[in-house]
Amino acid sequence: MWTEQKGATQMAVPDTGQGLARGLYAAAVGADGSDRFELAEDVAENLAAACDRLVDDLRKAMAVGHSVTEVGGFPDLPSGRGLAAGFGDKGRQFLDTVAAFQETALLFKAAYLAAGRKLADAEAANRAALELVTEYLDPR
Repeated sequence: MWTEQKGATQMAVPDTGQGLARGLYAAAVGADGSDRFELAEDVAENLAAACDRLVDDLRKAMAVGHSVTEVGGFPDLPSGRGLAAGFGDKGRQFLDTVAAFQETALLFKAAYLAAGRKLADAEAANRAALELVTEYLDPR
């Protein structure tokens, strides 16, 4: 969802498949009344570990956030300030997208663990996804 705010584009965390992951989780816990999504425990753990690696890699990309949002080097003219603001907005959109991919990976981790009947771990992954997005959006 894009919104204009004081001449700068602001964005909440974009949809990168979070709904699909939540649907898979619902199927894993039998919440939707249809056929359950099930995985062998070892398969679920391997998929969850892959999600953890993805989240860690994305966290490293977030660590350089200041370098993509604090844009300089343009002349101190209206056009230069406009270019700096535009590129800074693109950097913030990049960070929004990376945060969304982290949330999605954690939600898929929760779904895989639930499908492997590791419900306590699945709930922990769901909480981690919520905490991640809350932490990211709070400074705004």
